[in-house]
Amino acid sequence: MNSELDKLVSRMSLHDKVMLCTGDGLWRTKSLEDLGIPSILMSDGSSGVRFQKGSDVHREASFYESISGSFDSEEALAMTHEATCFPSASTVSCSWNPELIFEIGQAIANECRRLGIHLLLGPGMNIRRHPLTARNFEYYSEDPYLTGELAAAMVNGVQANGVGTSPKHFACHNSDTKRTRVNVTVEERALREIYLAGFERVVRKAKPTTIMSAYNKINGVQTSEDPLLLNQILREEWGFDGVVVSDWGAIKDIVAATRAGLDLQMPLSLSSSAYLEEAVLNGELDEELLNLRVKHILQLVGRLTERFSPLPEVDYARHHRLAREAAEESIVLLKNEDGLLPLSSGKIKKLAVVGRLAAEPLYQGTGCAIVNAREVDIPLDHIRSLCQGQIELLYASGYSSHGDADPSLLSEATAIAREADAVLVFAGAYLPEESDDYNRTDMNIEPGHERLIEAVCAANPNAVLILANGESVAMPWADRAKAVVETWFGGEGMGEALAKILFGAVNPSGKLSVTIPEKLSDTPAFLSFPGNQTELHYSEGIYVGYRYYDKKQIAPRYPFGYGLSYTQFEYGNLVLSHTELNLPGVLKVSVDVTNAGPVYGKEIVQLYLAQPQSKLPRPPQELKGFAKVALLPGETRTVTLELKERDFALYNPEFGKWVAETSAYAIRIGASSRDIRLTADVRVVNPASYVSKVRTDSGFTELFESEAAKQTFYQFLVENGLITPDMVDDKLDEALKKAFWGIQSYMDMNSAGVITYEKMEEVVQRINAELESTEKE
Repeated sequence: MNSELDKLVSRMSLHDKVMLCTGDGLWRTKSLEDLGIPSILMSDGSSGVRFQKGSDVHREASFYESISGSFDSEEALAMTHEATCFPSASTVSCSWNPELIFEIGQAIANECRRLGIHLLLGPGMNIRRHPLTARNFEYYSEDPYLTGELAAAMVNGVQANGVGTSPKHFACHNSDTKRTRVNVTVEERALREIYLAGFERVVRKAKPTTIMSAYNKINGVQTSEDPLLLNQILREEWGFDGVVVSDWGAIKDIVAATRAGLDLQMPLSLSSSAYLEEAVLNGELDEELLNLRVKHILQLVGRLTERFSPLPEVDYARHHRLAREAAEESIVLLKNEDGLLPLSSGKIKKLAVVGRLAAEPLYQGTGCAIVNAREVDIPLDHIRSLCQGQIELLYASGYSSHGDADPSLLSEATAIAREADAVLVFAGAYLPEESDDYNRTDMNIEPGHERLIEAVCAANPNAVLILANGESVAMPWADRAKAVVETWFGGEGMGEALAKILFGAVNPSGKLSVTIPEKLSDTPAFLSFPGNQTELHYSEGIYVGYRYYDKKQIAPRYPFGYGLSYTQFEYGNLVLSHTELNLPGVLKVSVDVTNAGPVYGKEIVQLYLAQPQSKLPRPPQELKGFAKVALLPGETRTVTLELKERDFALYNPEFGKWVAETSAYAIRIGASSRDIRLTADVRVVNPASYVSKVRTDSGFTELFESEAAKQTFYQFLVENGLITPDMVDDKLDEALKKAFWGIQSYMDMNSAGVITYEKMEEVVQRINAELESTEKE
């Protein structure tokens, strides 16, 4: 294969190579028909295919047309192919169901094939670091393990049906203010453990065809020009063998990007191509690096076109049912006092529905993620249908179409709320218009929606709040309602899914994939978001999301992993396969889960790992496993999860690798991060030795971590006449450990000039050589 590629590349002119490495317009790669090289077509698609009509044709747009474009306008949507709108990533992540997400991926791939699309630009999978990031609705979770598992399921689903994927945005795209110019400063452990770990899991588990680099810089280097990120970590460490494609317009210096490992620059850039061609001609850039880009792109083109089979028809009705099922599994019941839900004619004779979102649902995000949905379920229609003439239904819009308070509309809604047995209040938060300052300005819902909640809750104690938002909102008014239901951006099937949950035809099973704080100032990145102009410091380090709330002992409004059901689940019989695990062995963790309530339901079992004593700081607990289990009333099932060496490890910058320490660990099984039901301890033994190198400024505590280092140092003292062999004992150890100076400074003060700088350098080299030989053994 490589020889065939080499032959093909040798037939290409320099100009051919350069032009193959940029787009042919907005959404295609360049075809070279005389060489038999076809193009591939790509499209946005976080929660469904967004593909504008005519996008497969290269058309030169005028400057004015290009700056006047929009994805969200009615005109733009009218010019966009219809597709199934599935729940957003922030929503479907609350299903904690990789199998369901795999099915969604398959369905989206089929809709791509219907339009001749070879490559889907997704999934989005950045960490939801802060609730004001506008594009968080495109991302799964605040947790890298959950993010990686769900994104891998999506990639596997799409690629199983013959379409490529492009997980994005690699990496640290966690703010949308000045997002093309911001420099993220992040410590190495946080980068590895939080922001890269999800991508690593996807690369290893799903082998995506491409990875999309981000707009931002990381620690002063553009992500698309960073050889550490693209070559060393992505390709060499993780084994990625696909194409690195730029985000649209992300490239600042194509020569630097080529050296760093970027392959495909999107969209078409004639100026970059000219600059790249000149760089090769004048010797600034080795042509072999350009050839490597070309080979990667040719491999991608072959992979996505050779077995590509367009679909003449797609079963959109089945896809709509799948979107509805996904909404059912993702809607989260946050509060249900006095068992107000599910609604029934036995409890409710007159039901008020207030809030325009009941009739005009907010079910998806904006920008390049927007979908021209084929069929949208209207919540009000499905609620009315389930009332079945047994419950009288009243409706009032309650606020204006823009979410503003309107006194007359508010008065009407309050009036019908007073006469009803219960009231459903629809409220939510719209996203800002996409711009250079795209982040949300606060965590509030729309002002008119909040006024409606306050008025209705005062008029009727049996209020059910139904929320629609892409990311967490502050809920100071939640205490006034009996029930709170979070639909997020639930996709086109949300309306019927919600109605079924409200009336008990479906038991809610969604659980939060992020922490919902009491207030914005409680959030981990509150003091550093959205940053100082173009500088964004990740000052919270590894303490993102629930890790921070646990460490600071801050009670959130609703914790990570939380969600209620109409039934109750009991946990018991926690069993570990080992009480002492020798690595690289596997620890099997099994637990029995019983549906102790009256109705069928699904429970999400969550496994958290804690290491109470570690050399480097660790969060109090970290998610390391989960399973969603369906149970009939009275049924018990055993859930088994596995922990491998990497699950016990943290990233140690000193060694430049993931290190699992020999230590005691706690296995914590819970229904949420704050509802731990069972615990068990395991001792993990790692036969590999990770001993810090000694420096002349190391302290005695570090020096004595290794018995070999200590004995070599004592031998050195004996050789120089400072001690005799019989003085070496525990008492000497403890005395030296009390010294707070580095060993060179201590010896300088206490050896009367016997130990010179040269001697200290010599003994440090001896010690490190001894440590290296011990580690190899």
